[in-house]
Amino acid sequence: MNQEKKASIQSRAATVAAILLTMSITTLSGQDVMLPPPDTGSFGTAFDFLPRGQIVAFSGFEVSVQGQKGSSTFNSVGTLPPEFLGGSDPAFVLTGPAGLFFVLGTGAGGSRFPDPPFNGSIFVLPRTGGQAELVASIPFHASATFRRPLELFINRGEASFSSSAVDRLSLITKRVRRVIDNIPGASGGVGANFRGDVFTGIGFDAGGRTGEIRRFPRRAVNRAIRTNDALDFDTDGVFVAQVLSASGLLFDLEGDMWVSGGDLLGGGQQGFIAEVDPETGQILRRIDPTDGDPDSGPPVFFNIAISDPISCKIAAVDSFDANRTVFFIDACPGIPLPKH
Repeated sequence: MNQEKKASIQSRAATVAAILLTMSITTLSGQDVMLPPPDTGSFGTAFDFLPRGQIVAFSGFEVSVQGQKGSSTFNSVGTLPPEFLGGSDPAFVLTGPAGLFFVLGTGAGGSRFPDPPFNGSIFVLPRTGGQAELVASIPFHASATFRRPLELFINRGEASFSSSAVDRLSLITKRVRRVIDNIPGASGGVGANFRGDVFTGIGFDAGGRTGEIRRFPRRAVNRAIRTNDALDFDTDGVFVAQVLSASGLLFDLEGDMWVSGGDLLGGGQQGFIAEVDPETGQILRRIDPTDGDPDSGPPVFFNIAISDPISCKIAAVDSFDANRTVFFIDACPGIPLPKH
């Protein structure tokens, strides 16, 4: 591990030291937790963590929070405006800083697609609940991440799955700017490490590039925002690895990247979640939490979320699982954490 990476980890650890003293993390491989079912006209349930470890679920119209860790009982917090019932895939739910609000991505519009008002709507819902407020429209969005507390990066695609891009959304100004362009193929994930570098990839490409992940250095990203001159995926991105369908792209407290999804259409990698060294591209671990065997079994396509601010607990749900069972993975076995 190089000195810059060590310094980043130490800095991150210092910011959460006080929380570690008051909060406990459970290391689990599986647990009887199930997400709420999708709402009418929606195709799945998106999820994330609250700062104290409960799961927040966005079932397409309603947002709900676990009553307590380890429970499948979710309590309603709020909803989209009534007219958006059935108009959400959904694509993502992100917990804002300190858990004060949630950002909701409706994707391409669920059963209302291709009706334009329902394709690409992004909402903010306060933790206190109520009705979510529309803040932006980014059609065909698929994934998102925070880089700073009020700065989101969002991967968006096209109906043809022939290209995608990454936009930046400021929750302060509500302004949307293109940051990374000319990504070949369908949308993948988007993530940001603790240095502020942005990572994104190719979700599917018939030409064999499915799962390709590239890194865009912080300074180049900031310059693209400042000049409104988007970076080119191939020209400006630094190749990291080719893994699954380049989904997830979450970073743990040790600085490693977690990749999910799978190349179901192209016959490539599938059936596991990967822990990747973002400096070398090496796959450090391949994990299938459903049966423990990443090399056999029925097709699986995992969606993942990571705890925050202590980024050491992964939640994973197989998209093919009708029960929406949540599995938990210890992302940082080398870092001792308090247990129940």
